[in-house]
Formats: sequence, C-alpha cells, structure tokens
Amino acid sequence: MTNQSPSVHIGDILHLALPLETVLVGANAPRRFVEWSTILTSWNQIDSQIGADDLVIVPRELQATVDNDQLNQYLRTLAEMGVAGLVLFQKTADSTNQLASELNLPLLITPPNYPIREIHRAITSLLHNRQQATIERGMQLYRRLSEMSREGKGLKAMTDVMCKLTGKIIVAQDKRLEIKAISIPGDSQADIEALGQLLMQRDLLPDVLRNRKAAARAPQKHWQQLLPGGNMARLISPIISGDRARGYLSLIGPADQLDMLDTLTVEHGAAACALEMAKAKAVSEAEKALRGNFLEGLLAGTLPQKEIERLEARLDHDTHQPHAIMTFCWATPNAPSLRRLETTINWLLRNHSRPALVHNYSDKHICVFQALKDEADMQSAHQFIRRLQEQITAEYPKASLRGGISGPARTLAEWPQVYSEALQAMELGIRLNMKHVVEFRSLGVYRLLIRLENIPEVRDFVRQVIGPLVAYDQEHRSNLVETIDAYFDNHGNISKTAESLYIHRNTLLYRLERIQELTGHDLDQANMRLALQLALKLWQLHPSNTRSN
Repeated sequence: MTNQSPSVHIGDILHLALPLETVLVGANAPRRFVEWSTILTSWNQIDSQIGADDLVIVPRELQATVDNDQLNQYLRTLAEMGVAGLVLFQKTADSTNQLASELNLPLLITPPNYPIREIHRAITSLLHNRQQATIERGMQLYRRLSEMSREGKGLKAMTDVMCKLTGKIIVAQDKRLEIKAISIPGDSQADIEALGQLLMQRDLLPDVLRNRKAAARAPQKHWQQLLPGGNMARLISPIISGDRARGYLSLIGPADQLDMLDTLTVEHGAAACALEMAKAKAVSEAEKALRGNFLEGLLAGTLPQKEIERLEARLDHDTHQPHAIMTFCWATPNAPSLRRLETTINWLLRNHSRPALVHNYSDKHICVFQALKDEADMQSAHQFIRRLQEQITAEYPKASLRGGISGPARTLAEWPQVYSEALQAMELGIRLNMKHVVEFRSLGVYRLLIRLENIPEVRDFVRQVIGPLVAYDQEHRSNLVETIDAYFDNHGNISKTAESLYIHRNTLLYRLERIQELTGHDLDQANMRLALQLALKLWQLHPSNTRSN
C-alpha cells in the first residue's frame, strides 16, 4: 500500500468517510490508527479474515445473526486481536456499549440503509488518498446543506451538521454580525458568552470583509485568524448573495487543530448558507410587498373594506391594538440610502419591547407602526426613538435624522389620520430645522399656521411685517430677525434675551427700537406683539428663511 495516506485515524474515518449521521459510541478513541478496512463475511474464523489495526465492517445481515451476549463475546475477541474499531449498521444495546468502552473499542453506528459498498469505497479511498477524500467530503457536505435549505431546516440545523462533522464551534452571523445560529460541540470548554461578544466586533474582521461588496469580489474564499485571549483561532468565510456579503460563517477551534476539512467546511458551508439567506430574503421581500400594498392602500383610502380585512389577516401583526405612528427620513445631502435606515430600524425592532410594522413609503420616508400596550403607552415609542437616534449617531455620524410621531391610533380606521399627523410633524421639523423627532401634539400654533401660509392675504401680511427686517439685515449685515426671534423665545425678558445673543443690554434695546420702527409694531401693545410673532413664525416655515442652527 505504497499510496496509502499516513496516519489515518478513527476520527478521520468518522469525519471524512462515513455518513454524516454516523455516531461514535462505546469508546472515545478518535486518534486510534487505522491501517485497512475489511468487510467481515462470517463470525467463523475471524482471525483469518482480519488483522490488527483493521477497521472491521460488519454487514447488517451478519449483525442480525447474533444476540447481544454473542456480539459481546465477539467484541472481546476482536479487541484482543487489536482491531481499530467496528462499523455497524444497527444500534447496539447499552451493555454492548459499556463493554466496548471498557475494551476501548470504538463502535461506529451508521444509518441502517446506507449501502455497505459505498462505505467500504469511501474508507478505502481515504486510506489511499486523504486529500481527495477530504475534497469529496466537502462536496458531500455542500449537497447535504443545500438539501437542508430546500427542505426548510434552517440555519441552526445546518450549523449543527457542520459542528458534528468537524467537532468545532460553528457560528453564522448576518451582515450586522448578529449571531443567527451557533452550534457548540458537547466537549467544548470555550466561554461562549465572551466569544459571542468578541465576534460582534466589526474591527476584528479581516479588512476586506468589512466592506461587503469588496468581500464578494475577493478571490480568496476564507481567512484564518488567531482570536484574542488564548489559543483559539477561527476560519471565516463571507456568505455571499448577489454582489455583496450578506453575512459570515466562522469555524472556531484550537489554533493547532484546524485542518483541510475545516477549511472546506467553512467554504462550502458559507455557500450553502447563502442559499438559505437568499431564500429568507425572498420571503422577507414578499412579506414586505404585502405590507406595502396593505399600508399604502389603507393610508391612501383606496382599499375596499373586504380587501383590507383579507390583507390584514395575512400580516402576522395585531392591528387591533392601539398604535403609535412614526415617520423618519434623512435631512442631510449625501446621506445613506433609505434602505439602510430601514435596515437599522428593523434591526433595533428585533429587541424592542413592542412589535411593529415597517414600510419604506415610495422611497421618500420610513414609516413605523408600533403597537402599544394601551392608549397611555406612548413611552415605548419614545424609547424606540431614543435608541434609534443613538444608533444613527454611532453608525452614521455624518448623517442627520428627522422624524415625526403621533398617536395613539386607537383603531385601524384612525391610522390614516395619525399617519398624516406624524408626517406633518416630520415635514415641519425639517422646515424649521429642528434637529430631533417632532411630536405632533407639540406643534402648538404651527398646526394652524401651516394651513394658512399659502393664503395670498397671509403671505402679503408676512412680507409687510417681516420683509423690512430681512431687507435691513441683508443691507447692513445685521441680526434683527434673529434678535426678535430670541426676544419671543425668552418671553420678552430683556436680560435673558441679551444673554442668549451674547450682546449688551443697551445693544438689545437699540435693536428692539429699530425693529419697531421698521415694522410699525409696538412691542408694548399685546395685539401688535402677537401679530409680529405670528408673522415671524409664518416666515420661518420656509427653510430658506430660517437661520442655520
């Protein structure tokens, strides 16, 4: 056997040759050396059929001819001969397993209907050419995982198979590095909580994998890293679907024990996980389309009641609870896409206290319809807004978020009106350059002013009152508009207004006199003061008029 691969052990046979469902019982001797494999043809004259270090394959028909006591006696004989182990096709009794353990004789129990010739061929191939057997095993794994994906077994079942095959920790993560499935060998001593926190750190990814499009274009299929804090290492492959990485598959184990099978497992496993993630994305897109049709039709008032009831029943969301309705968009040029904002919102909602529907409305803004515990539970919606603002600051520090919120919408019939209020609050926040999410009920007089702003008489009134101040500021590079705005913000308190503008009290008094002269409005008369303040607020409704904060 000059072509035989060196140092083939029971563990190699289990991982590289036998069916993936094979179970090792009776002994824990994965490093026992295997010289050859022999199919036992009869219980008679065993010593003439096999030799020391042989892996003995016992056909199911032959195993069925003996009872437990007889099988146990043959085990003693085989152990005395120094065989490497037995391949069996039927489960063995506990007494047999116990005896095998005492004899340190591995029993490899394969699926009962698996062809014996295929098993013998795979073992022989491994003994002759380990590298080729490992490659074939990798392809077999890919076919198995792909079949599991088609059957809807899910990522966890797939990582379980890879874990069982390699004896290593297997972790599947999405694009945000959130762990979607993890499988751990029973004998693992790793601190799984600490490991999970470690894997969530994006700066530990190889440089090329931090850019999801670059990861998809990279010719390299896997990367090996030594993890901080010990002798653990990982093999990592991007899970690629389309033109970018949709996630990452990691195989983790002692740094000195990663081998070719582990490499093939993480590569083929990532390819199979891509199928699973693509399928999950397709399902998600179909659900998103259903939600979009329902929500846009409902909000526009174009859906018949029967159609509303039909689609509502398929939403997997209780629309009969009170809801808070929020709208969000970017307020800065060159901001990330709305899809990224939608992704962040969906990610946060996975761990939010209340369920919600999310919809990208005509690629203009994102709507969130969050269920409330009761009509008084607007606090949970505000809590979500705070978390979203914190996440946006951390994830997109150069972007600026704007939003509106209203509610509660007590019934589905109230959703269109409450949505309109949230949208109105967001749009007004943008126009007034409010750098926060605006609540509709906090709009005060603006709720009336936005209904009046386009009336010709109102527009003339604004030009007559505020126009002279704007013209004076432009001609003299002064700050009269800013001054009167600060005056009203401070409720006419001279000292506080001067302090907020960082000017002397006498300077403020001079400016106020000039404002009264230009507008013809006496600030000591309540009606004139109110008219000037209303004109100022109407003027501020146009973003080009407001000062930059």
